[in-house]
Amino acid sequence: MLARAVPRPGRLLLVVLVVYGFMWIKGWPRYYDDEELPPSMRPQTGSALGPHGVGHDHLVVSIMTTATNVYPKLAPSLAYLFEEDTDPTLIFGDLQMNVGIWPVFDVLYGFTTDFIGGNKELERYRQQVDHARKSIPLDILKRNDPQEEAEVQIVLGKYKILQAMTRAWEYRPERSWYAFVDDDTFVDRINTLDWLAQYNPKTKWFFGNPPTSGVPNPFAAGGNSFIVSYGAMKELFKERKDVIKNWEKKIIDHTSAFDLIFSVLQAELNLSLSGAWPEIIGADPSSAPFSPAIWCERVLMMHHVPPEMNSDLYLLQKNRTEDHIRNPLLFADLWTRFMVPENLADNRSDWDNLSSDSSNARWNILFKSDDPNDGHAANGEESPEACEASCESSEYCMQWSYSSVEQKNWNENGETKCHLSSSLRFGKHSPPQEWKVDSVTKVRTWRSGWKKERFVKWATHQRCKNPAT
Repeated sequence: MLARAVPRPGRLLLVVLVVYGFMWIKGWPRYYDDEELPPSMRPQTGSALGPHGVGHDHLVVSIMTTATNVYPKLAPSLAYLFEEDTDPTLIFGDLQMNVGIWPVFDVLYGFTTDFIGGNKELERYRQQVDHARKSIPLDILKRNDPQEEAEVQIVLGKYKILQAMTRAWEYRPERSWYAFVDDDTFVDRINTLDWLAQYNPKTKWFFGNPPTSGVPNPFAAGGNSFIVSYGAMKELFKERKDVIKNWEKKIIDHTSAFDLIFSVLQAELNLSLSGAWPEIIGADPSSAPFSPAIWCERVLMMHHVPPEMNSDLYLLQKNRTEDHIRNPLLFADLWTRFMVPENLADNRSDWDNLSSDSSNARWNILFKSDDPNDGHAANGEESPEACEASCESSEYCMQWSYSSVEQKNWNENGETKCHLSSSLRFGKHSPPQEWKVDSVTKVRTWRSGWKKERFVKWATHQRCKNPAT
C-alpha cells in the first residue's frame, strides 16, 4: 500500500536512501578514533628513550601517608597535582579520612580483627582508631622525640605496603606501572613514563634503590620509593590469591616496608631490585649533590620535599609542560632554578652544606695521606680558615664545611672537623646544638663555604644530550 501511495520518482529516491543507509552502516568503523577512546585504551607509541611508551594514566602513583601527616604534609602536595594526574593517583594511610575530594584509604583495616588486636607493633594503629571514634585529637599520640616518632611510622609503614599494593591493583587494575611513594615525594610523571618506556611493562620489573647499611637514614641517598610493573603486580595479586595471608606473620621480622617488599618479590617472583639512582633520589633541590654523576640525568622522584619547594617544582613543571618531552627536567635545570639565584660567594655560620652527610660519602674528599701526589687534599683540621684553604688547594673540591665537634664522614676519613666535597649542595641552617662526646657535653656549630665560581666554570661547558632531538 505504501509503495502505491509514493510516486515513482519518490520510490526511486527511497530505494537510493535505503541502499546508501545500508552501505553506511556496513562501513561503520570497527574501531573508534584514538581521540574517542579513554586514554588507557588508546594505541600506545614509543618515546624518546624506548619503544614501550604508555599513556599518562598508565602510571598509577600510590601515595603512602599517616593519619598524623595527612593535613600538614599531604594536603599541600595535592594542590600541586595536574588535572591529568588525579585519576591515576591513590592515597593509602592508616585511618579512613578525607582531604577535600580525596579519600585516604585505611589499608590496615584489611587485616583481621584478631591480627590487629594481637600484634604489639600495631599499638599506634589501635590508638588512632580509638581516638578517632572518640573525636580525640591524634596529635597527642605523637612522640616528642622526632626520631622515636619516625620509628613508629616506619613500623606502621611495613604493615601498610602489601595491603596498599593489592588495593592499587584492585582500584586501578591492568595498568602498566605502579609507583609507591611517600607523602612528601615529588614525582615528575612525564619524565617517569618516558624513562620507563625503555622497559616492557608485561615483564616483571622492580625499580628502586637499596638502602645503605650502617647509616642513620638508610634511604638518605636513594629514597624509599619504588616502581613495580604490570607483569609483577599481575602475578602477585591476580594469579596468586594468598600473598598477604602467607606473609602477614613475617612482617614483624622486617625492618621497613622496602625491606618487606624486597623479600616478597624475591621469594614469590624470584625478582631482584633494579637500581634507579639518581633518577630516583633521596634528596630535594637543596640537598641534591650537584656533580657530573647527576648533571644530565632526568629527575623522576625526589624525597622529603618541603611544601614550599614542592610549589616551586610545580611551577617549574607547569611552565615547561608543552615542551617537556623535547626538553625534559634534568638536574642541570634544578641547578639553574634553585642554586644559581643563591649567594654562595660568602661563607655561612650556623649552616651545614651536608659535606659530611652519610649520603655524601662518595663525594667526600680524603685528606689524610702522606703522599702529596695522590690527589688527596691537605689536612684542614686546625680551623675553618685552614679547612677553606684546603678546599681551595684541591682542584676537585667544590665546597667545605667545618664542625666544632668531630663528625663522621662515612668513609676512610673517619671523624674529622673539616669536611671537603667534590659535589656542591646547598644544605640547611643548623643552629648550635649540644653534642655528647665521650659523655662530655659540647656545643656543635657549623660553618660552610662553596666554590661556586669553580663549579659554574665546569657547568657552563656541559651540554646534555637529549635522545628526543
